[in-house]
Amino acid sequence: MPKEISDLNWEKRILIISYKKKSDELFTKSIKFISDYKCHIDDRNLEVILFENNKNKDFLTPKFINEKYGIWLLGYDGEIKDYSLDEKIFVRLFNLIDSMPMRKNEITNDSC
Repeated sequence: MPKEISDLNWEKRILIISYKKKSDELFTKSIKFISDYKCHIDDRNLEVILFENNKNKDFLTPKFINEKYGIWLLGYDGEIKDYSLDEKIFVRLFNLIDSMPMRKNEITNDSC
């Protein structure tokens, strides 16, 4: 049975990627980013959740997606911290996370 995204509140930061189909540029650039920066993603306790055509087998579709495509960053509190229609969010993603108060407490040494 699919879970709510909010089940991850206070456990993970969440990056939601919503795309129409796997041939979309948003999907292909996102997969490349995830692959290229896996260590940085893990280091920031970031869970990546993909929604193809507003569907995911493990999670219910959040209301804010509402037939939209793009990339959302959710903080530990479940609030939307950033949104982008395209992959441009990746340029600022790690700096934004690193500026969050809880992240500052997490940083001990950069293992990536």
